[in-house]
Amino acid sequence: MTDSQLLQEFEALAHRLNIPLFREDLMGGTGGLCVVRGEQRLILDYRLDVPTQVDILAHAFSQLPLDDVFIKPSLRARIDLYGEAQV
Repeated sequence: MTDSQLLQEFEALAHRLNIPLFREDLMGGTGGLCVVRGEQRLILDYRLDVPTQVDILAHAFSQLPLDDVFIKPSLRARIDLYGEAQV
């Protein structure tokens, strides 16, 4: 799966999990998963290239309990790379 396809799959996963995804000018920041007023959100700097967006989203999703969520194997593998790094 290409990075562009992975990005589309991550965007779809965020939608399925009801986690809004915002692209903003983060003035040098990259973004990630955050909680605003009790609601989880994904925020990315709109200037990031696709591979970097994929990495940030994979890391963000690795922080969530996704064991009971169906995720395509290629997407799950990318998320698991970050989950294993945290152990």
